[in-house]
Parts: sequence; C-alpha cells; structure tokens
Amino acid sequence: MDPATVILMLAIHLIASGGLMALVWRRMPGAPGLGRWALASGLFGAAYLARLLAGLQGVDALGLVSDGVMLLAVLVFGDGVREFVGRAPVPPRRVGVLALLLIGTEVAAAAFGGAQARHVALNAMIGLLYAQIAWILAAERTRQSAPLHAPLALLVAIVGGLSVLTLLRGAHIARDGMPVAFHGPMAQGYYLYASVTAVVTALTLVWMMLLRLNGQLADLATRDALTGVFNRNGLAQALKQHFDQRQAAPLTLLLVDIDHFKRINDTLGHATGDAVLQGVARELQSQLRAGDFVARIGGEEFLVGCVGADRAIVLALADRLHRSIGRLQVPAATGSERIGCTASIGVSASFDRFDGWEPAASQADEALYRVKAAGRDGVQSHLAACGT
Repeated sequence: MDPATVILMLAIHLIASGGLMALVWRRMPGAPGLGRWALASGLFGAAYLARLLAGLQGVDALGLVSDGVMLLAVLVFGDGVREFVGRAPVPPRRVGVLALLLIGTEVAAAAFGGAQARHVALNAMIGLLYAQIAWILAAERTRQSAPLHAPLALLVAIVGGLSVLTLLRGAHIARDGMPVAFHGPMAQGYYLYASVTAVVTALTLVWMMLLRLNGQLADLATRDALTGVFNRNGLAQALKQHFDQRQAAPLTLLLVDIDHFKRINDTLGHATGDAVLQGVARELQSQLRAGDFVARIGGEEFLVGCVGADRAIVLALADRLHRSIGRLQVPAATGSERIGCTASIGVSASFDRFDGWEPAASQADEALYRVKAAGRDGVQSHLAACGT
C-alpha cells in the first residue's frame, strides 16, 4: 500500500478516535485522563495530516511543526495516563518547556544532519517517551482495582510495542537512510501497527473509563456517602464475601455508638456533627487490621467486623478504638473551637457462619445498652454478662 495512503488512514483513525473520546468526555467531564487522551489523539491526527501536506521526507517549517505537534501529543497522552492512574499530572508549564526542549533537539538535528537526522531524533524521542508511559502503566497496574488489570495490561502491550517499533524504526533509518523511512516492510509494518492500535487504544481507554465508572457506581451502592465506610448494603456484601471463603475465620462484631451525638448536632449544628462522624470513621479505619471492616449502620452507630481473633485480642481492639475516639478533636464548623467526643462499644461473641451475624449484632447491641446504662464512655462484652 502507498505510504501516503497508510498515513492518511492513520490520521483519520486518530482524529475519529479523538472525537469519540471527546464525546464521551463531554458526558463525563470529571473522568480522569479522558480529556487529555482526546486532545492527544486529535493532535496526533493533525500532525500526520500536516506531514502529508509538507511532504514525507522534506525538512521545511510545516514538517518541523508537525513533528513538534506529535511530540506534544505524546506528552499529553502520557499526562492523561498519569492522571488516570492517580499520579499528579505534570504542570502545563513544565509540559510546554519539555515540548520546547524536544522540538529544539529535533530542529538542531535537522539543521546539522538533514532529513535523516531529523527522523532519527524524532523516532528516538518518541520511542523513549512511549517507553516511559509503558513503564508507568506497568508500575501502576497492580495498584488499580482488579477489573482494570486486563485493559491496563493490554495498554502496556500496545504502548510497549509502539516504543520498541519506534526505536527500531529510528535505528533502521540511521543505518539505511531515508529510503526506508516510508518504504519497505519495516515502514509498512510500523504504520499498519500504529493504525490498528490507534483504534484499539481508543476503545481500550473508553473501556477503562467505563470500568472506572462502574466501580464508582458500585461504591455509591455499598459505601456511606458521608464517611466512606460501608453502608448496610456494603456490610451485607462484606459479610457474604468473608463467609464465601473456603476456610473463613470466625468474626466478632463491635457496635460503636458516639455518645450524646444529638447534643452535638443540636448545639453546634449538623455540619459539625458530620465532621465528627467523618473523624470517628477515619479513626475506626486507621485502627483496624487487615481483613477487618467497618460499616455505618445508623445515624451515629458503626459496626466493626473483627476477623479471626480470640477474645483478648478483640477486647484489646475495642479498648484501642475507644481510646482513639476519646482523643479525637474535630474543628467545629462555627469557628476555631475543636470538639471532642466519646464512644460506647458493645462486643459480641464470635460466630462462624453468615447467618450468625444478626444474632451477633443483637449481642453487641445488648452489650452496648449495658455500657449506656452504666453512664456511657466504655466497653462491654456480651460474654461478660454471660459469666464467661
């Protein structure tokens, strides 16, 4: 196939892909990375069209501009990847400075070595940028949620392949000159791979966004919007997942109630009450061990699931939570005053089946009632009342 036709197809694919991502981004303006990916794809397509207009092998102003736009597109694409995986995006000024440095390097290569040096420098820089992006994707893959592992692995393979092919293409041009830049098996293979992966990459990026959105919707269904801990749906799911394991360890439930919470709301306002709830939730989460979980099951009540621990360890955890909440100081919404609170905690007996959780919750509630009857601000075990 004629190289100009292949490059034209690649440019169309890239512009169409960028348009698709831009349409999705308009519906999901908060989607991390998607806006940058749409911009990068459009810049790539525009750069290839400009290269066709300038002539594939010429070293003129339009050709150098097209190469500069291509370098900028790779930087923007990499910034979108950083944003998606949770790394801080590179500040726009730094992106601009880096783009100018790369473009300056290419212009210098063209000035001293002509078209061949220009293409060698361009391919080397783009290949190394792709390698950096592939490394970021590979490093962050296992830190993302499990559903994202497959599309991220595919993206690592695509971007890694582009890095290798681009670097090989640069080395091929350096060795054999400009005739192999756009003609021959290497050039044909490179542009066909880039054309196919332009479409696959866009679909993979949209796939990743939909998976991320689906995860966010699942969180909304199972997480308390104010505190971020499980709600009742999330609690049921956590209990079921625990006991679905082949050798599930026993659980013990701790029912945590913030003392005199209504007084905080009535005297200091609901904003301060919300801050207290958020602070208590953070304290509970920070003290839990691996496998333990916490859910908000009422206005000021939290239920903690303690996994596979004997009675002494459970009571030590309850005491640690009680002391931690007692040390909590939350800024009041009405001024600079800081608000403290205490908690009452009831502890259940352990249970080893899913259908045992509701009786255990009742046991924890009975123990909590005894703490309140004794004046609040304490810990009581259900087993203590049974004489065991």
